Amino acid sequence: MFKRIIVLSLILATAIYANDEAEVRLNESVITAQNFKTTVRNTASNVTIVTAKDIEEKGAQNLVDALRMVPGVMVKNYYGNITFDIGGYSSVHAERNSIITYDGVRISSKEATNIPISSIERVEVIPNGGGILYGDGANGGVINILSKNIYGKDSNKKVSGNVRTEYGSRGSYKYGLSTNAKATDRLTFQVDYSKDKYRSERNSDENGKIVSRSQEVSVDAKYKFDNADLVVKYTRNEKHRADGGDLEEADYYKDRKMVSWAARDFTRSNDWYINYRQNIGDNTELLTYVDLYDSKENDDVTKILDRDYARKTVKLQLKHKYFNNHYFIVGADYMNEKLKGLDSNGGYTGRNTEKTDYGVFTINELKFGKFTFAQGLRFNKAKYDFYWREKYPVPRNIRGEHGEQEYKNYAANLELRYDYSNTGMVYGKWSRDFRTPLAREMYYTLDGSKLKAQTQNTFEIGVKDYIAGSYVSLSTFYKKTNGEIYYEGTPNKESTRPGAVVFPYYNMGDTRRIGVELLTQQYLNNFTFTESVSYLNHKIVDSDFESRKGKEIPMVPNWKLGFGIGYKFNDKLNLNVDTIYYGKFYDSDDPENIRPKDKGNYATVSVSANYKFENGFALNARVNNLFDRKYEDYVGYWDGTRQYSPATGRYYSIGVSYTF
Repeated sequence: MFKRIIVLSLILATAIYANDEAEVRLNESVITAQNFKTTVRNTASNVTIVTAKDIEEKGAQNLVDALRMVPGVMVKNYYGNITFDIGGYSSVHAERNSIITYDGVRISSKEATNIPISSIERVEVIPNGGGILYGDGANGGVINILSKNIYGKDSNKKVSGNVRTEYGSRGSYKYGLSTNAKATDRLTFQVDYSKDKYRSERNSDENGKIVSRSQEVSVDAKYKFDNADLVVKYTRNEKHRADGGDLEEADYYKDRKMVSWAARDFTRSNDWYINYRQNIGDNTELLTYVDLYDSKENDDVTKILDRDYARKTVKLQLKHKYFNNHYFIVGADYMNEKLKGLDSNGGYTGRNTEKTDYGVFTINELKFGKFTFAQGLRFNKAKYDFYWREKYPVPRNIRGEHGEQEYKNYAANLELRYDYSNTGMVYGKWSRDFRTPLAREMYYTLDGSKLKAQTQNTFEIGVKDYIAGSYVSLSTFYKKTNGEIYYEGTPNKESTRPGAVVFPYYNMGDTRRIGVELLTQQYLNNFTFTESVSYLNHKIVDSDFESRKGKEIPMVPNWKLGFGIGYKFNDKLNLNVDTIYYGKFYDSDDPENIRPKDKGNYATVSVSANYKFENGFALNARVNNLFDRKYEDYVGYWDGTRQYSPATGRYYSIGVSYTF
């Protein structure tokens, strides 16, 4: 409580300092909300934007660093991959209840982890909804990562680019090269290359040090027509991931750097992306993109193929203005995911799992004076073709058998905005969103039961303004989720090993979330103050399991607080310090709230500095977890004991870059 009081006091104390620079925040462009440009002020959501400039000035190493101050988002490393929990679904279930996109294309958290931070132009976070444009799984919201290749500023130089290198704790490093060449006034080519190595602070195991390495190369061509742009991009990524895994409670408190088991895998992926935008006359915009992605994952020790995955995505969208102030958007999308069946030796079985998703949607916006009324509707069909997993608790009579399933669902949205001044707006909205099972959830359920689609109703009220130059964005919301899909450790009755558990999927019941999110920013001379407050009251309100009713959702803290200070000495040198606090939460496998609510309740401090020379060179330095706070990225329970995944301790880095 003391930490909360301190942070809230700082918020109140700094609220009096400001100047008109805060107005820029309201007029920043947003792509995610429509796939066409709008502004923060005209978006009915507590949207947060992190730009390439923000990333550079803070020396962010990854998306965890870049998004740590965003209200309502719990972002962390989870078994070597970044998770983005928007709205309180826990890190374990985050990916299933929020959407991550890269240049509009839906991707996994693993793919987002592999994106080099230097290639990002901006990150847009839109909480609470997004189901109209993006469909299945937008319950928490949308995080859209936009690349410099597609959305970066065009250079007037014939050849331009950036060279960078960075070194960090324990021999970790990053380096990369970006080049942009204008073949003609219309045709531009760009090549990006990056390579990095990260050594964990965990101890070595029988296979050596816990070291992750990755490299990525992307090549794209952009052609400007008179009223259109065409981008073709190819990306190749390779990553050796090593993660120290969980520790049993006794081992964790004896030596948190110990390694009881280590996950080591090698993933290589290919991604082909085509984006076409066209202005048709003065009132009509067309967007279409196609993305073809495939990846293969091997065990990095045995070299056995563990995963073969492919995804196809197509989207077509049209925006038309009518009667001067009004517009509508119509669109359709298609996504096919295929996971090839493999045996224990990495051979193909022909028992593939496939999910095909079709959707059509429309948005209409009417503007009358200071009032704006928007409506949205989407219809979706998801088809599954799968084989039941041959493992308990799937009934023996259907193990390995072929299965098919189809879901039809809809998303809807109503919102009303009122511009009460030249800078201020207030909004209210209702949205209905849905989530159908992931393919891997479909074939491994509790007792082979059919999973119901998860549906959600969200009511939100918010306000945005700058007052005396202080930027303020405040929202409060109520979410009711029906049939939330969940998994937890279940005793394996077919195992002879004491305490053995399995992790099947099932509909846990109905949940409720009530939250408040606040982001403020003030400017005083060379100082910038940033504050974020997130409060979430969450409960399981109905369940087939009587012992869970009225209990809190595991791994979700009630409080997240942030306070940051930036200081610009001049146009060359800036310093940043920020602190993030997370409240307590229950273990991941404890929906009955049996074990103590004694994890969380920690704060971490990050410090960064950036210096730009006049000749194109720049230096940056950053220290994460300055005071080496000991905490956990994950807490669960199986094998008769609590299990812990230790978070990274203090980490420092220093880098240099040259822009030409």
